[in-house]
Amino acid sequence: MPSPRSLLSRLYGGARQAAGRAAPAPGMAETAFLPRNAVAATALADSLASRLPMLVATARRIAENMGQGSHPRRKAGQGDEFWQYRPAAAGEPASQIDWRQSARGDRAFVREREAQTPHTICIWCDNSASMRWHSEEGLPLKAERAFLLALACAAMLLRQGEHVRLLATDGAPPLRLYGHRALEQMAHSLIAALRATTDTPTLPQPASVPTRSRVLLFGDGLYPPDVLATFLRALTARQATCTLVETVDPAETRLPYEGHVRFTGLENEAPLLLTGSAELRHDYATIWQRHQDRLRTLCQAAGSPPVLHMTDQPPESALLALHALPGMGGRP
Repeated sequence: MPSPRSLLSRLYGGARQAAGRAAPAPGMAETAFLPRNAVAATALADSLASRLPMLVATARRIAENMGQGSHPRRKAGQGDEFWQYRPAAAGEPASQIDWRQSARGDRAFVREREAQTPHTICIWCDNSASMRWHSEEGLPLKAERAFLLALACAAMLLRQGEHVRLLATDGAPPLRLYGHRALEQMAHSLIAALRATTDTPTLPQPASVPTRSRVLLFGDGLYPPDVLATFLRALTARQATCTLVETVDPAETRLPYEGHVRFTGLENEAPLLLTGSAELRHDYATIWQRHQDRLRTLCQAAGSPPVLHMTDQPPESALLALHALPGMGGRP
């Protein structure tokens, strides 16, 4: 979700045309979101790079606090969970016999475990300008929270033995993450991508997504509906499932501003002058909910509901919601 200014221009139909580029009257209270509450891509990249060891350590701590999970295949094979007892076949090694179960009758039984195979999980972070904003100094930038969530999610998945890939926006092959330096490698790649960003909202190239994989999108969710729908359909054609982790600043859900407010866009939108009122907030809430309903409809049609995460909530809440999704820690 971009700043309230960007949200208004995209969702509040006709508001920008009605307001135009009106200047505030003398003495009018004015709230400007640039540059006070937004940062440039290079500035954020420098900030993340300077705190990289701490961020990686935090991601690992979050992953360690999350419940461990695996992906059962609902058939016999290699794994840790009990699947079923089956009668021992002729020539079955004695070490495979479950003697406790066999002692209950006159037949020998073998205890089988449930097969578990790793999934391929692809991760992508939105680097558009609307992500580099926060409504209050005490809140993280949306891009910074998405960065931490992506790292923590990768750490959790790697601990579960999954195959984790980092998607590039330019369609380059996904970066394979493995080994004890995987998180550091991922963080450096995310920072490099941030430095090279064009500030334009984009989605990864579907052709770069491995077939039958799962894609985790860490972004604001305010993409043109036709663009998002086309992207999700392309993933479905590749038998891939996409989960959007919608990272939102709390001000974007309720428009908590009073009086005359001048909103300055983050992605080349014209300034918008509005008067904060109960009626405007009511209309805004209606449009916000309509947008959420549209997102949910598109995402569920592609196989997974979106996960809404507010930046004033602990990152563990988003990871718990992700962990509970089928194929992400619980049983499919």
